Amino acid sequence: MISRTILSWAAAALSLVSIAEGQSFRRLGTCPTLGCVLPPDQTDFLAGQYFDIRLEVHAPVNGSEARGRPTPDTAFTFTIAKKGRRPQSAAALFKIAEPPLERWNFTWYEDYFALDAKTPSLVNVASKIYRRVALYEPGDYTATLTYNNGSTTTASWLVRDLVQVKKTKNIVLFIGSRMTTNMISAARLIAHKTVNGRYQSRLQMDQFPVLGHQMTHSIDSFITDSANSATALYSGHKSTVNALGVYRDSSPSPFDDPRFESIAEIFQRLTRGGVGIVSTAFIADATPAAFTAHTSDRGQYGPVVDSFLNGATNYTWVNWTGPDVLFGGGAEQFLPGRTSYRGQDYYKLFAGKGYNVVLNNTALSSTPNNAKTLGIFSTSNLPVWLDRNVYKRNLNRGNSPDGKKANATDVPGLKQMTLKAIDILNARHRKEGWFLMSEAASIDKQMHALDYDRALGDLLELDDTVKNTLAKLKQLGSDKETLVLVTADHGHGFDVAGSVDTKYLNAQTTDRRKRDAIGTYQESGLSQYVIPGAPQDTSSLQFSEGAAFPANWDPRYTLFSAVGANPDHRENYQVHKDGPRTPAVNSTAKDDDYIVNYKDAVTGFLVNGTLPVDNSQGVHSLTDVPVFAEGPCQELFGGVYNNIDIFFNMAACLGLARTK
Repeated sequence: MISRTILSWAAAALSLVSIAEGQSFRRLGTCPTLGCVLPPDQTDFLAGQYFDIRLEVHAPVNGSEARGRPTPDTAFTFTIAKKGRRPQSAAALFKIAEPPLERWNFTWYEDYFALDAKTPSLVNVASKIYRRVALYEPGDYTATLTYNNGSTTTASWLVRDLVQVKKTKNIVLFIGSRMTTNMISAARLIAHKTVNGRYQSRLQMDQFPVLGHQMTHSIDSFITDSANSATALYSGHKSTVNALGVYRDSSPSPFDDPRFESIAEIFQRLTRGGVGIVSTAFIADATPAAFTAHTSDRGQYGPVVDSFLNGATNYTWVNWTGPDVLFGGGAEQFLPGRTSYRGQDYYKLFAGKGYNVVLNNTALSSTPNNAKTLGIFSTSNLPVWLDRNVYKRNLNRGNSPDGKKANATDVPGLKQMTLKAIDILNARHRKEGWFLMSEAASIDKQMHALDYDRALGDLLELDDTVKNTLAKLKQLGSDKETLVLVTADHGHGFDVAGSVDTKYLNAQTTDRRKRDAIGTYQESGLSQYVIPGAPQDTSSLQFSEGAAFPANWDPRYTLFSAVGANPDHRENYQVHKDGPRTPAVNSTAKDDDYIVNYKDAVTGFLVNGTLPVDNSQGVHSLTDVPVFAEGPCQELFGGVYNNIDIFFNMAACLGLARTK
């Protein structure tokens, strides 16, 4: 029998969101009874989409759920019935052999009192898993697990009835990570001039013909993270915080959880079309990873990189031949050594499978369009727009992707990577079609750090990329056959409530007086970011090619902006010219106990935090996020809907349902 380490599944998740049986902890989030069916109740499927089925019977040994039966029932049965038909065993329905029985145990804490007292509850488990099955007939299904002398757990499943007609050849899915309507409003304010309350120009996103909103709830919590939100967008299946392409089970391995196909895997399997993955994050981060990774632990970065190249290899799955384009950061997972998967050289492994490998913007622009291309341009995340274009001295980070610890200064932005990806995909798959995901990741990462200037700079870079993408598609003659979507994976409680006279704030000597520099309502005035600064002001820039960015990133009057959940920090409402913010620092070398980082905003005032003291940054929020759509099927994306509907609408546009 295998034992799961205490809190092994919850430890990582607790850093992002609490997990609970009643509220804060849970024995298994999708399993309120002692019999567990995964996929759980209220799951929707695309007809012909491959998935796994995990069954678990739990036997609590101690704690509030213990019933004096510490040995799990191993004689459980499982049936599936389409509405109006007789139930069949899973083995008979899918014409496969009955899988072997598995046994393990795990521990969990029932509440914070148990956690403080270090008194976990032990659960013994009996389980089976059916690998790579599919339901082809649209309609309602009932899955029933019977155990413990007649106890049952039922799951209602729906195979959506989608017309098998291909309405678009290509899709470009832009993800502004954590981008909310409030952030878009703030970005518009600092980059576009108003006259008497009317904007003289607009964001490209403002001009899309269809606007909708998606709800971002996780499967077992109402606050999500990037892993399971990306999973929902790409697969139509909700999951648990930290999980990529799987329903998290209670087993000790992060790689054996029941998986389901992503749209990239389905699209490549059915059409042989092209797939492109672009991100300004390290490329093994959650949003790009969710295309190919199947793990309950998003932190398995090495295996994630391997999945880009080889797909899922530990169990029978689909035949994945790799993306045509993979662009981003994260060289540490490619260079041979302790941070790469099994110490392997992934530059060499990708090259061995026919990829051109490029490590800077110059090489990217000149590489041919007819070959698969891997582009890794720095260690960790790529430098943000503000540092690449305004405060360039911050590029001296020893982050070159070749492992020589030089400075990565010849780094492409989101626009350069996206346009090159389209060129490659169009050259290689003009006939079959292609799917491209392009992520502006540091909107999220800089919002976490309360660095609103850098976050909004990357949001404006995203908008500029969208504008140039539409022009590129028109130039290629592909605009009428390409659906373009712009959305986010989740949001953050950010907003603007006025302006700040930073000159007056800096002249005051007490925190309470400094707060008098904030102007609200009529005293908020107008945006000063669109007024060029003095000639000697190095933050004052004018950009050509119609790009809309602030003319001055360091005006006297700035935005009075904040997030609703934050650590203790100082705030002076000015751009941080020396690099991204570090609002809080650990007060001890042992435990996570974060306090104000005085150096982060010396001239500012103290803002008391609202988060637990083990949080050093801001966190995600409940807010719905916008969805902008233009192109074939654009009408499907209006209104308010669930994040899984993004997947089903894209699948419908591409004609990916299969009823046999």
